[in-house]
Amino acid sequence: MAKSLILTIPIFYIASLIQTSFLVHFNIPGFLLNLILILVVLINLFQKAENYSGILSAVFGGFFLDIFSGWPIGSWILMLFLISIFIKKIFKDYVRVPSVAGGR
Repeated sequence: MAKSLILTIPIFYIASLIQTSFLVHFNIPGFLLNLILILVVLINLFQKAENYSGILSAVFGGFFLDIFSGWPIGSWILMLFLISIFIKKIFKDYVRVPSVAGGR
């Protein structure tokens, strides 16, 4: 888990810099691409429900978005944290992944 966090922190930092400095100029009116939200959702979708590094990645991604946005500090952290908790809850309670190494 420590290895994945060491890798995700620079990725979220670079993605937040790209999002707030470069992608702002290429928006459709009323729509702005949110790379951090996409990354958090993808990390939480492709990890096991018992693995909580997706929640920590949501906190780090929200932290970087809070730093670079004009919103109050903690708003992005709370939103991304709740989204990742929701995804983990749905996958834990309602999605059953079949096992390949099972007998007949």
